[in-house]
Amino acid sequence: MEPTTPHHDGPSDTRRVSPDAFGGRGFGELFSEFMEQGRRLLRAEITLARAELRSEAKKASAGAGLLAGGGVVLLLGALTFVGFLVAALAMALPVWASALIVAVVLLAVGAAVAWVGLGRLKRLHGPQRTIQTLKEDGQWASRTAHSMKSQMHGHA
Repeated sequence: MEPTTPHHDGPSDTRRVSPDAFGGRGFGELFSEFMEQGRRLLRAEITLARAELRSEAKKASAGAGLLAGGGVVLLLGALTFVGFLVAALAMALPVWASALIVAVVLLAVGAAVAWVGLGRLKRLHGPQRTIQTLKEDGQWASRTAHSMKSQMHGHA
C-alpha cells in the first residue's frame, strides 16, 4: 500500500490509507471495539433504568396505598350514607341528622385521602438519568463513528 496521501490516476481517483492512520489497527478491529463498547454502554443503561424504575415503583406503591385507603374510607362513608337513608325513613329527625353528619364527614375525609394519593401518583416520572445518559451515549457513538469514517478517508 501507498502512504496516506491521495493520488490521482485520471478518471479513477482513489484514496489509500495506511494502517498507521488507525494506530496500527484495521477497520474491522476498530469496528469490533466500537460495537463492544456500545454493548457495554447498553448494559449499563439497562442497569440504570432498572434502578430508576424500581425507585419509581416504590413511590407508586405508596401513592396506590393512599388511594386504596381513601377508597376504604369512601366505602365507609357510603355505608354510613345508606344507614342515614334507613334511619331517615324509620326514625325521627335526630337519628337521620346524626347519620347525615357522619356520612358527610367520612366522605370528605375519604375524598381528601384519595386526592392526596392521586396527587402522589401524578408526580411519578420516567427514568430521567437513563434518558440523559442515552442521549450522551448517542452523541458519543455519532462522534466515534464520524471519527472512524474520517480516519478511513484520510481526513484525520
